[in-house]
Amino acid sequence: MLRNYLRTALRNLWRHRGFSMLNILGLTIGLTAFFLIFLYVCFELSYDSFHSKANRIYRVVSDIRTRTGTQQYNTGPAPVALHMASEFPEVQSTVRRRRRKNSLGTATRWGGRLR
Repeated sequence: MLRNYLRTALRNLWRHRGFSMLNILGLTIGLTAFFLIFLYVCFELSYDSFHSKANRIYRVVSDIRTRTGTQQYNTGPAPVALHMASEFPEVQSTVRRRRRKNSLGTATRWGGRLR
């Protein structure tokens, strides 16, 4: 019975070659796009998940408004971290990330603890 179904399917695929190739190509492209998007989402959701208390880590984003629109930066002034630590009792510690250029001009360093 399965052999008859397989034979019928192959005959239809062979008889309608162009339509079959178009359908198979579309299915292939769709599945490839799905898997690539799935891998990207898994990668983005796993950011900082190696920390033991990853659900307690937050990042402050600075919104800079210009004439052309709003730009977001993941850095901010140093007093923001100190102010947050003093004003919000939930904040246990703060870390400041800053970008420095070394003699080569391309490498970066991570800033130290503020509190």
